[in-house]
Amino acid sequence: MNYYEYEYDKIDVLDKVMSFIGSRQYGNALEFIDNLDLSQCSDPLISMSRAQCFLRLGKKEEAFDMYRQTICLCDEKLKENNDPFILNIKGNCNLILKKYVEAIECYDKVLAIDDENTLALSFKSVALIRLDEQDAAFDCLERLLEIDSSNNDIKLFKVQYLNTIEKYEESLKILDEVLNDSFEYPQAYMLKADALLETRRINEAFDNVNRSLELNPNVSYSWYLKAKILMEKSDFENALKHFDKALDIDNNVDCYLFDKASCYLNLSKFDEAYKTYEKAFKLNPHSGGISNSEIFLDFIKDLRVITKNKLK
Repeated sequence: MNYYEYEYDKIDVLDKVMSFIGSRQYGNALEFIDNLDLSQCSDPLISMSRAQCFLRLGKKEEAFDMYRQTICLCDEKLKENNDPFILNIKGNCNLILKKYVEAIECYDKVLAIDDENTLALSFKSVALIRLDEQDAAFDCLERLLEIDSSNNDIKLFKVQYLNTIEKYEESLKILDEVLNDSFEYPQAYMLKADALLETRRINEAFDNVNRSLELNPNVSYSWYLKAKILMEKSDFENALKHFDKALDIDNNVDCYLFDKASCYLNLSKFDEAYKTYEKAFKLNPHSGGISNSEIFLDFIKDLRVITKNKLK
């Protein structure tokens, strides 16, 4: 990882923290950070890493509070120097806090200093997508490819955008290019499985998601995607197991819970469906595109009663 102009002793500390996070040892990472001296803990990158650990452990309030503290630390640093590295950290914290306009302001300041800063362009495109500024997001992605047209990571970033706007055939063309360059690219197989699922090529999607998981079993979305594919195959029992694997890695994603609840519903397990939908709505009141979660949950209750009466 490139730590810009960090001192060597601080790089060692950051490498240790990132090693814990990379192996999903979030508790160990927090313990390590808590044992650092005050000057190291006040570093914006360390602070943002601490916030990430809280978020991964399901401690959302502590995480968001730490992201806000990190923004304050960035502001202190930025009084001394308009540093692109610190501006990107501040932008990323705002992005996670869903302050998309503020995030874009940070990335624009970076790009005013360095118009080829790929990190700022990448995350600016994410913020623009969240604001439904699709054309502007596309411009960022095109600029990224101008800077490095052979970079497969940037190509995959564009694929994620194309999948978001449902241009799956265009996605698949880019993915074939990436996979022709390297067959050891788990994210490419995952994104290809996603596009194939949306275009109803279920068996091909299944093969690609399995390849993705063979190469990297630690990505929650791959397990979630396999669960969705299994649901399409009406293999609901196995789908439940794969939803659980996704949730073991990341239990703070509402769509994982919402679709798991729908899987229970297909099995007529109404109590389990109700409880799981309830968990999804706690994370996102509009999970699954539901406008009124209370009415939806009442419907699940009624469905359970109607089904029980029919069985009498």
